[in-house]
Amino acid sequence: MQTIFCRDLEKNLKTLQQRLHLDVNDDVVLRRFDALGQDCALLYVEGLSDGEQMAQHILRPMMNSPLALAGRSAAEQVMQSVLTVPEVESGPEVSQALDDLLRGLCLVLMDTCDQALRIDLRAYARRPVSNPRNETVVVGPHDAFNETLRDNLTLLHRRLPSPNFVCQLRKVGTETPGQAALCYLDGVCPRETVEELQRRLDGVELDYVLTSGTLEQLIEDDPYAPLPQVVGTERPDRAVSFLMEGQAVLLLDGSPRALALPVSLWHLFHAPDDSYMRWQYGTFMRLLRLLGALVTLLLPAVFVSLVVYHPITIPMTLLTSIMQSRTNVPINLFEETLLMVAVFALINESAIRIPGMMGSSLGLVSTLILGTAAVDAKLVSPAALIVTASSGICGFTLPNRELSDALRLWRLGLTVLGGVFGLFGVTAGLLLLLIKLAGLESLGRSYLAPFGE
Repeated sequence: MQTIFCRDLEKNLKTLQQRLHLDVNDDVVLRRFDALGQDCALLYVEGLSDGEQMAQHILRPMMNSPLALAGRSAAEQVMQSVLTVPEVESGPEVSQALDDLLRGLCLVLMDTCDQALRIDLRAYARRPVSNPRNETVVVGPHDAFNETLRDNLTLLHRRLPSPNFVCQLRKVGTETPGQAALCYLDGVCPRETVEELQRRLDGVELDYVLTSGTLEQLIEDDPYAPLPQVVGTERPDRAVSFLMEGQAVLLLDGSPRALALPVSLWHLFHAPDDSYMRWQYGTFMRLLRLLGALVTLLLPAVFVSLVVYHPITIPMTLLTSIMQSRTNVPINLFEETLLMVAVFALINESAIRIPGMMGSSLGLVSTLILGTAAVDAKLVSPAALIVTASSGICGFTLPNRELSDALRLWRLGLTVLGGVFGLFGVTAGLLLLLIKLAGLESLGRSYLAPFGE
């Protein structure tokens, strides 16, 4: 199959027609016209390019030009003397031309010329820059990334007008490669970080990378790690803060989320609000989130292990109250706690999936009604309900969704260990988690840095 363009326009068009299935594909438009003393052809995808701009900057200048061009140098002369568009490139590769065409660029082919002109006149429908959905702040900017890579890069350039800001556009994927942008500050981000990211992006062997979540899993150090090794954000100001700290930021076309790496565990406890608070308040809020993470991780497991295996460590008044509340409950405490953890997770997931404001309202109402009804029906005890609800609520203090999900899974595992082996099982599970975190790296950097270095 032809891989580079030749000087025969008909042969070039036949190759494109075969590759694009133009006999059945009505989205790709082929416009033939005479200009510059020879046959020419214009190709574009309907809806991805601006027809008025094509007529003004391509068709009219070429058809009204008195020049008569031919041969290998015709493409360069057209770019310099005829076309009035700011972004235009030429090249002989058929695959590159097809890739740019399907991304919204226009192709101009000329007879006797073995170069294809790739002209950027994209004007497709896209979502405008809007408010953040998940990382909202009271004080601070209220714009967020959208699904268009160029818009996202513009937001970064606007906040970081530095000549050291470098953006490298790279292809990710094999069959249908997506476009990713590797951004960093030259002189601030270590060179080995950039080179390692380039190597990992080039090593992606997936047909198509659709979302930043998929890309995150493909470039992380350990796919079996208990906690996320990449921080995602939808806020341009937070992405710029990562760049200023010497980290690299990845953007993927079609995804309204930026990935920052390398990161440490402590980055996961940072919220956008912290940057707009006095340092005393921001430090206090991070410590509060760390306390919330410990509570959501350990509270159910410690509660079950203490009541079942080590009741002597509990004050007599509290132990008596717990035992009296469990008098008519038909299941043991371990099964009861697991049931409540599962029910709370189901309610949380259903509240997220229900669209609009109805989701949060339904989650609150479901929790109140089911909790009250379960206690009145003697299916669960009030103590287990309080412990499970407190653990679940503390999980919502974490600003990172991936961290919250990871702690939810480990909470379940520690609860099982506590119900089977008591405090010994909880301690062993927590020790295994710490050992794993101590040996974990994010792009070659210790995950517990600076404490783990």
